Formats: sequence, structure tokens, C-alpha cells
Amino acid sequence: MRHGPSMRLTDSMSDEFLPIRVSTLRGDARIKFNAYVQVAGKHILICREGDSFEGERLERLRGKKLARMYIQKSDEAAYQAYIAENISRVFENLGQKPVEVRTQILHGLLQATAEDLMESPTDMSLFVSAKKHAEKFVKLFAVEPAILNIFLNLKNTDFSVSHHEVTVAALALAISFEMGLAETHALKIVPMVLGALLHDIEHTYNNINFSVPANKLTKAEQHLHREHAMAGYERLNQASHFDPTTLIVVSEHEENIDGSGPRGKNERHLDLMSMVVSAANSFDHYLLYEDIAPKEALKKMLIDKMGLVHLEAMRGLQEALKKRGII
Repeated sequence: MRHGPSMRLTDSMSDEFLPIRVSTLRGDARIKFNAYVQVAGKHILICREGDSFEGERLERLRGKKLARMYIQKSDEAAYQAYIAENISRVFENLGQKPVEVRTQILHGLLQATAEDLMESPTDMSLFVSAKKHAEKFVKLFAVEPAILNIFLNLKNTDFSVSHHEVTVAALALAISFEMGLAETHALKIVPMVLGALLHDIEHTYNNINFSVPANKLTKAEQHLHREHAMAGYERLNQASHFDPTTLIVVSEHEENIDGSGPRGKNERHLDLMSMVVSAANSFDHYLLYEDIAPKEALKKMLIDKMGLVHLEAMRGLQEALKKRGII
């Protein structure tokens, strides 16, 4: 996976520094490079070699709402080694680190994966890397039920699109397991996860204020919001490597089963995987915009979305939350 080199720098020192995604800096591993922020065209040291990104330090970075930091170009190998070590901690050395640490690293990895692919959806190498991470995520999720609990405890305080997409991917995966889709629709699970990780791709291009719920947007923004699912589909469809399920999830995630969604599709014409992602997306919107506990969010969703969201998907969500002690 490539983190950062595709991002553009505009200051005069860009040839000496490389941008990196803040979402990749997770866990208790000590970094072997200095990390900088850019202020008024200058790079200011914020994290020194030997620091780690956990606890209060991570919360401070989130509070600053930084999407990227910078490393010196000479430290690129050390940064890539740090990423490789974290990936190994998540997927290979199971049990050697507490599940909380590994899950926080996993969240950052998936968030960076979504950010990379949203920025460059036609990049085949990014797609291949994203697919591999999605496959490993599905396998790990099946044996680590606490992943969902920890993901939901990582609050999306800066209203990050990629953070929301990771939460939706985890919720959709939990629902699909409860519905038995991992057995009956096994080949569609990974493409569904990729669709969840990309479902709001257009919000990274249309300048909508993502911190505002759809019903409080301006009329112009509401139009863009209504069109974002199909616009995202069209953007991804320019590449030849996305599975049809991924594209369908992106195009249909805002549809309602009664036909009142943007394209007027009803339950008979909607893909099951997109209805699963739609249920996950609706639930996270309650958590994100109303800042209420999962139990209250589910109660509101069961009232507000009855007849709009696929019933079995809502039941699957309810069971997934109950089994994990979330509600």
C-alpha cells in the first residue's frame, strides 16, 4: 500500500519532505523517523524519533484534525518499515499484542486504505493492496468479535469521511455474518467491504460539509448529496478493476426499500449487499450526527427506518450488537 507519495505538496521544500497519512500512525510501536506538520510553508517538528502514537498523543493529533503529516525524504524507508511492522502486528502475530492495540492499528490501516483509494481510484496497485487488506480484515473479523466494539468506541470527532467508511464496513461485515451471508454469498463479502470503504467517495470531491447531516444542508448541497452515490459509482466505473458488487454498493447505498431513494429503486431491484451496507450506513449516521449511544441509536433507527431499510439487515445489526454486549 502506498501512503502519501501521490499527494501533492505546494511549498518550496516539497522536494525534501514526503506527506504521510496521519491515519497510518497508530499503536505503541516506536517510530524511527521524525514527523512534521506544515505551517505557513514551513515544516515544524511535532513527533520525534522514538515517540509512539497511542493514548493522549493520538487524541491530540485527532483534535488538531490533521489529515497528513510529513517526513524527510531520507526517512521513507524507515516509515515503510514502520507500516510493515504494524501490518504484521495486526494480521500475522495474533495474540502477541492486546486486541485493543491491534484493532486501533487495523482501524488506521483501513482508514488509510480508503483514503488512498478514494484519492486515486484508477490506481491498480492501490486497488490490489486494498483488496488484500479487505480479505485479511474479513478473516480477522471472523475470529475477533471485539473488533466491532473497539471500532465503535473510536469516536469520529473530526467527521472524517474515511473514518465513517471504516465504521460502516465493520458494521456491514457484522450484519453479513449474522445473516449467514459469509456462507451463502461468500464471493461477495470482500467486494462488499470495499464498497463500504468507498461508498462516500464523492464526498471527498463535492465539497459538501460532511459534519452536517443531509437534512440540514443547503438546497445546493442537498442536490449534491442526493447525487453523490451515482456520482461515486461513475467515478469508480472509470477503472476496470472494481467488482460489480463494489460498484453496486456505492451506487445503491442511499436507496430505500420502498423506492423513495435517489434512484427510486425498491427492495425487489436492490442488491442484498447494498441493502446491508445501507443499514450499516444509516446506523452510523445516528452515532455520528446525533452523538448518542448505540442502544439509543438502534431504537431510533428501528422507528425511523422501518419500511425504508431491509428488515433482515436491521435484525442482523441488532443481533450483532447484542452478541457483543454493545446494547
